[in-house]
Amino acid sequence: MPELEKVIGRIDSLPTLPTVVARINQLIDDPTASAGDINEVISHDLALSAKILKLVNSAFYGFPRRISSMTHAVVILGFNTVRNIALSAFVFDAFDTRALPFGHRNFWIHSVGVGVAADALAVRAGMPLSDDAFVGGLLHDVGKVVMHQYLAADFAAVLARVGREDITFLEAEIAEGRPGHAEVGALLMENWKLPERLVAILRYHHRPAEAPDAHRQIAAVAHVADVLTRAIMVGSGGDGKIPVVAEAAWAALKLTEADLPELLGDISTEINKAGAYMELIAAAKG
Repeated sequence: MPELEKVIGRIDSLPTLPTVVARINQLIDDPTASAGDINEVISHDLALSAKILKLVNSAFYGFPRRISSMTHAVVILGFNTVRNIALSAFVFDAFDTRALPFGHRNFWIHSVGVGVAADALAVRAGMPLSDDAFVGGLLHDVGKVVMHQYLAADFAAVLARVGREDITFLEAEIAEGRPGHAEVGALLMENWKLPERLVAILRYHHRPAEAPDAHRQIAAVAHVADVLTRAIMVGSGGDGKIPVVAEAAWAALKLTEADLPELLGDISTEINKAGAYMELIAAAKG
C-alpha cells in the first residue's frame, strides 16, 4: 500500500522509538551481547528501569523471589522479553489517547486483555518466544490510535459507520475503503524497525490465513485472542461486536469449540494478574 506508506513517512510527529528500545533491538541481534550490556543501556533511563522492574516483579510474571537488578531480570527473562516490556511501557505513554471516542482506558484495557490472552494461547500451543505473542497482542490495535491522531477524517468516517450500521471496526474500514488499522499499525512497527514477527502479528491479526507460513501461527494467536477478549467484554476496541473466529486460526492452533470454556477461564485468570500493566495505563496520558 504505497500511498499509505507515504502518509506514515510524512508524519514527522509520530513517536519515535526511544534510544533505549532501539539499542536493545540491536543487542538482540548481536551474538556477543550480554545481560550486562542490556543493563548498561537501560540504566541510563531510570524511569524505564523502575517500570521494568515493577512489571517483572508483578503477579503477571509470578517469580517466587524479588528481582532487584536489571541484569538479573535479563538473565531470567531473556533479551526479547525485556525489550518487549520496555516497548510496552513506552507505547502506553507515547500516544495521547485521551480523546479516543471509545475511551482511553477502555482501549488500553482491551489491548492488555488481548496481550494476556495471546500469551495464554501461545503457551497452550507450545510456541517459543511467547512473550512476542503478549506484546503483539498488546499492540494489535495501535493502528487505530495512529489513525485517530494522524488520519482523523478516515478514523471519523469509519467510526461513524460503526455506530450507524452496528458493524465491526474492520467491516466499517472495508465499507469505507479507508486505510486499515492493521496495515497502519504494521507500517508503524516497520518504521520502528521491530522484528518481522511483530509486524506480521499486527498486519494479519484479522486475516491469519494470509500470513506468511513462518508467522501464521502467531497471527492466529492474536486473532483468536482478540475475539475471545471481546467475548468476555474486556475493554473496547471501538465496536461492540464479537467476530467469528477464522477457520484458519482454529486449524493453526489445533483448537475446537470444546476448548473454549477452559480457555476463557484461563484468560480471565491471567487478566486478573495483569494489575501492574493496568497501573501503567492509569499513569500514562489520560
